[in-house]
Amino acid sequence: MRFLQPQYFNLFFLLLGLLPLWLYRLWTRYRIRKILGDGPTLRRVSRPSSLLKECTTYLLINLALIALIFALAHPQTIQEKGVPIPKRMDIVFLLDASPSMRATDIHPSRLEKAIDVIAEFARKKPSHDRIGLVSFSSASLILSYLTEDANNVLYYLDYLKEKTSPNMGTNIGNALKSSMTVIAKDREIAPAKADYKGVFILVSDGEDYGAELKGAVEEVRRLGIKVHTIGIGSREGAPIPMKTEDGKVAYLMDENGEMILTRFDEQTLLSIAEQTGGTAYRTFSGRELESAFAEIVLKERTSEGFKKVIEYEDFYSPFLAGALGIFLTAMIM
Repeated sequence: MRFLQPQYFNLFFLLLGLLPLWLYRLWTRYRIRKILGDGPTLRRVSRPSSLLKECTTYLLINLALIALIFALAHPQTIQEKGVPIPKRMDIVFLLDASPSMRATDIHPSRLEKAIDVIAEFARKKPSHDRIGLVSFSSASLILSYLTEDANNVLYYLDYLKEKTSPNMGTNIGNALKSSMTVIAKDREIAPAKADYKGVFILVSDGEDYGAELKGAVEEVRRLGIKVHTIGIGSREGAPIPMKTEDGKVAYLMDENGEMILTRFDEQTLLSIAEQTGGTAYRTFSGRELESAFAEIVLKERTSEGFKKVIEYEDFYSPFLAGALGIFLTAMIM
């Protein structure tokens, strides 16, 4: 046990100073009895039982004050615990940047919401974790190789947010291949970091229109990398906004002039997650993205041992309760 405010123990000197005052009080009462005589009233006041009661009350009040002083000194218990040491992780985000991701059924848009949550994740990540970023539509683009520098990832996320002319289509297979290139390149440059736990997090709202998905999934499986998928978008779908040459917003139409609504192929993302050992998530409002990222990291994080830490827990409550109980006992005697 330790005390955060040990200076309050100096109050014990005040308690010692109360003893002469109490003895002086008893002596004064004795003198009054001697002066006034030994009448029935004084005999009743000064009889042994009354003296014992007064001594007991004095002792109880002092015990209550002692307990109060201990509480003021802020005692804390000391506990030694073993805390797991988290192992470093490599997380590659595969972010769908196709036109449908600019639908505004999720505020401010599906893409911007995903970007904002990934950016917040990058800012709060442990400093030793590394993040890579791959964007994709009809083709994929490696925006950031694995890096511990969150600012590097934030720069490219801002680039995606400001990009105004996205390509049509959704090619998840090509995005998986680019993500594997990120891992392979890193192992080539830094073989010592090859034992880092690698995880892919795929955020998309659409169907896969590429022909490379099956082969890419099989290759990811051979590498032993899990792909966690997150489908984003409302249940009803939404129109697909497109910027016109004069900067205005128009919506994608079919050959009949009717507005095209985004569609969500849940089975594709579910299949990718199941085949690679990952987990499939679905968010209809965007609010679940942050908790999905946290859950993925919690599932995949491993430890490389334990370290001993000392924890301190406040322990003044029993002293306060004891002081109150003793004081009340003294009052009712």
